[in-house]
Amino acid sequence: MADLLVRDISPELERRIKERASQNKRSLSAEAKDLLRRGLIEPEPQQKMGTFLYGLLDERYRGDDLVFERNDLVSPPPNFE
Repeated sequence: MADLLVRDISPELERRIKERASQNKRSLSAEAKDLLRRGLIEPEPQQKMGTFLYGLLDERYRGDDLVFERNDLVSPPPNFE
């Protein structure tokens, strides 16, 4: 079997993996292997374009309708007479 060394893991990520390992009654190594295996096996959920675009907006801009306000002055239409 091969070994895999992962460097520079944030303390938060390490803590979360340790918590999951404890909850699942596994070693840290076994939990990391399971997370890698599941991450590669389970397909990414398909997301529709509207849902994706909606997710890009900050919550304060979400609503039933989307209004973009412009603060610049619009010049009058040209007169061709």
